[in-house]
Amino acid sequence: MNEANTPRDGTLRRTMAMIVASLVGAFMLTAPASAQFGSQAGFAEAFQKDFLRRDMQLFVDYLRLEDWQRPIIEVLLDDYQITFDAGTDACKNQMSNLKEEMLADPDNAMEIALRPIKEWETEKKQMSLEFTENIRAQLSPLQMQRWPSLERAMRREKELPMGELPGERMNIFAVLHGMELKPENIQSIDPILLDYEVKLDEALTNRRNQMDRYQPKLQDAMVSKDYNAGISGLKAISVSRAGVIETHLIAIESISRNLPPILGDEFKLKILKRGYPDIYKTNSVDRLLESSRNLTDLTPEQSIGLDQIEGEYLVSLAESNERLLQLYRSYASDIPILEAKQSIARRNKENVERGSNVPPQISEEKKSRSNMLEGYRLRIIDLLNPEQLALIPASAKFDRRGREPGADNRPAALTPDRGRSRGGGSSGKGPPVKQPKKGKRVDGQLSPSGGPTKINDSPPKDRNDR
Repeated sequence: MNEANTPRDGTLRRTMAMIVASLVGAFMLTAPASAQFGSQAGFAEAFQKDFLRRDMQLFVDYLRLEDWQRPIIEVLLDDYQITFDAGTDACKNQMSNLKEEMLADPDNAMEIALRPIKEWETEKKQMSLEFTENIRAQLSPLQMQRWPSLERAMRREKELPMGELPGERMNIFAVLHGMELKPENIQSIDPILLDYEVKLDEALTNRRNQMDRYQPKLQDAMVSKDYNAGISGLKAISVSRAGVIETHLIAIESISRNLPPILGDEFKLKILKRGYPDIYKTNSVDRLLESSRNLTDLTPEQSIGLDQIEGEYLVSLAESNERLLQLYRSYASDIPILEAKQSIARRNKENVERGSNVPPQISEEKKSRSNMLEGYRLRIIDLLNPEQLALIPASAKFDRRGREPGADNRPAALTPDRGRSRGGGSSGKGPPVKQPKKGKRVDGQLSPSGGPTKINDSPPKDRNDR
């Protein structure tokens, strides 16, 4: 058999092709470059532009450009885009031409594959520095005083989307802008926003520094195949990510307390929904309650029963939301570590326990939450008669495993006492109903605000000069 056609050679070719495809996938921002460290290794970032054409508005707003300066900045931005695109195309071509070299030196295949990216990262940093210096050369002394404010705004614009952990990408300014608050409301939270702006900038700067410091170590660990050596760097990056989340959450609490209660609740729910959609998404009980309320033949007893169940459910949901939020707050930085260890174990063909990529504290609370929701779902179904159940959409009526409602499907602890009637009867001893405490604020279903108000999040004149 010809050596070039041996099974080993075919396997090597497939392996090299997979490595190149993985790295090209990172270039296209469609796949992580490493199963062990995912996007934490920074490959996708290498091919993301530091400046975009839409950034022109930031330059205008924060530097208050003169009319004669705008065309110059626009030309500099266009030149940057063209040069960047040419550089990424060249890097992509280099990556596509590595197969033969990798086949000739399979032990160093990963190092060979990473070489064009590392060279491009150096070139990209130099491009950004030159672009920044060219911009600064066009500015007046007064505009240079405004430069730090622009840098903070640019960091928020560029670095916030780099979030990986739940809650890391939350954009408080965007949510407040969408609420269109009244001037008096803006005034009440303006000192908080100024403090948050500075602290968020510090947190984002720290995260960037940790990423710049440890991402090369993650890449080196991939090259050496000593994946455990990259765990310490991954931990440092994850801790810095948790610092960004903590900055958000502290500001959210402070802002919500300093707005009128209805607006504070609305703001808090809106921002947390964006940061933690897994916690605040619509669930089966929400859908079933809505469908049940839409039934036209509910008896007075059934309506009272739904009120009682909903009151208890809202309290339980708010408590569960808060517990999950605090658990993510405490343990979210463990998620990248667990995911990396799970991937390493799979690569080593070890048995991997399902769910081992999630902190156990979060997994346990999610199980408890699922059981809680199932209990309320079954209680609502038990309140309705068969004719009414037939009118309920399947997406609300069936549980997540697709089981039909019925006593045989209920966990023993949730099965109603015998003799409880269907159709809203109250002769049996159903599960006890807990009413929400008077005056208690239920964060799981925060009150909507009235009419929209207005906030202007463009840089105020006096703020930019600070």
